Amino acid sequence: MERAYLVGVSLPGTSLADAQEHLDELEQLAVTAGAEVVGRTVQGRNRVDTTTYIGQGKVQEIRQFCEEWGVNLVVFDDDLTPAQAKNLEKILNVRTIDRTEMILDIFARGAKTQQSKIQVELAQLEYSLPRLKRFWTHLERQAGGIGTRGPGETQLEVDRRKIYQRIGTLKRQLKKIDQRRETLRDARSGRHIVALIGYTNAGKSTVMQQLTGADVLIRDQLFATLDTTTRRLNGNGKAANGHDVFVVDTVGFIRKLPDHLKTSFKATLNDTAQAELYLHVVDISHPMWEEQMDITDTTVRGIDNPGAQTIYVFNKIDRISPELLAGLRTRVPDAVLISAATGEGIDELHRRIDEFCYGRNVRVEVVLDAGDGKTISLVRGLLHDAHNAYAEDRCVVSGTIESKQMGRLEALPGTSVRYLM
Repeated sequence: MERAYLVGVSLPGTSLADAQEHLDELEQLAVTAGAEVVGRTVQGRNRVDTTTYIGQGKVQEIRQFCEEWGVNLVVFDDDLTPAQAKNLEKILNVRTIDRTEMILDIFARGAKTQQSKIQVELAQLEYSLPRLKRFWTHLERQAGGIGTRGPGETQLEVDRRKIYQRIGTLKRQLKKIDQRRETLRDARSGRHIVALIGYTNAGKSTVMQQLTGADVLIRDQLFATLDTTTRRLNGNGKAANGHDVFVVDTVGFIRKLPDHLKTSFKATLNDTAQAELYLHVVDISHPMWEEQMDITDTTVRGIDNPGAQTIYVFNKIDRISPELLAGLRTRVPDAVLISAATGEGIDELHRRIDEFCYGRNVRVEVVLDAGDGKTISLVRGLLHDAHNAYAEDRCVVSGTIESKQMGRLEALPGTSVRYLM
């Protein structure tokens, strides 16, 4: 097991308390990655040092600690430039990584499906490109030989070219996977899609299990879920009124998530973009729950899904005081307060989902015999803004209908009803 030392920096606009809380999260990441954290420090600075990120005195202090305590890994909470990482490793004589590299390592460990493995490898390669000089020790060797003129390519150029080729291959593979997933999404067209979103370790997978009965992985650690999981509500395939509702659970969000990692996981986020309703799960027992909620909201705003609505689900209410719980009910009256661990509030969450999907006007498409004028007239009488279209011997009537009238519409003989998103 690696023995890790954590380093944070408090810049203007960030308090030392916030920086310490950020290191708490970095420690969780380190533990998830399999390291033992034996020390940590936060330095207050007006600006970062361009050569070593932190001050020279602090670097020497960390070096002494590493020598005394047998530290073999130093982790910075912010991204280091390739030059900074190289300089720090030279002075500390210890492997030095940043937050992004730690997250990538966790993702690599947790990737199970072909899609997530490709996404992680793509993110790792894009991260490594500007850092090749640090990663490789054979850069000065030449790759020339018999039959070549001049010194040939440097090993750096060979490595860079191979990485670009591999990135191109991975992107093509992801595109094919996304096309297959698009076909699956089309097959669910007309059914209601509800997506679980939230900060990592907010309890989304436990909520998923409560809503659907699905046997999903549940661990008290960051990024326990990397792959998209889709299950039907209630575990029996139907909502309370008998129509399909699908619940999607995917990777959680986190502060300082690298942009290239978001790009690599675009195919996963596309599943979230199909939802008409977001269930934003918030760990209300966490001291920084408001910041975590803002980070998730900001990330989701970057997903192209106009019209999607959000229900805030405050989870882990069994861990907070009755006074705080009462204050939340007053402060955020539209939120659903639950404990996914005990099941408290899950019935109310079911009711809110059902109310959203079916307690309002829905848009439908009705297909029936073009010669059945009587039934066509009855259908048009039930729909608002009805519009007819004809194809061969079939009539397609589209429009909106009040949910309470759906039973009458579906009872009409010779009709096929499809829900439109």
